[in-house]
Amino acid sequence: MINGLEPISIQELRVLGGSKQWTVEGHLDQLPSLTPVRGQICAEHKGNVLAVEGELETIVTLCCDRCLTPFNHALKARPSELIWLGDAPPSESELQESEQIAAMDGLVECLNPRGDFTPVQWVFEQLNLQLPVVNHCGEHCPGPPGLNGSTEATNDQQAEQMDPRWQALRRLQQP
Repeated sequence: MINGLEPISIQELRVLGGSKQWTVEGHLDQLPSLTPVRGQICAEHKGNVLAVEGELETIVTLCCDRCLTPFNHALKARPSELIWLGDAPPSESELQESEQIAAMDGLVECLNPRGDFTPVQWVFEQLNLQLPVVNHCGEHCPGPPGLNGSTEATNDQQAEQMDPRWQALRRLQQP
């Protein structure tokens, strides 16, 4: 838990009459990172929606899907999101009534207007969305171990020492 990012009541945000800002500096329990998550968040109650935006960055260690080598990956996000304040997603008529969201498409998130906004959860979600689908350490990636086309005798030795997870791929490469 990052200090200062405690949940805040939606009603308290409404009463502020302006935006609430948080400074983000620390590690998230759900997203292990090499460096602290740094940045800022701003949330403003705008009638039927909560407008949230931020600037976040950290560095995480991932495992390459090809060579299984750990590598560092920078996560940077400048998210901006409108969150519907209601128990259910908005209807077409509700969307048309609000000038701020009439042009918006794809409102997915809903918050209970009598509930809380949890900044630390929002930070986690935004950074998690920045994680790559395929982890690849880069152009210098050697590929799967033991599959680099050496001599037949060496291949037999490598097959005995090879990580068993690569055996199926090795069989596909054999003539």
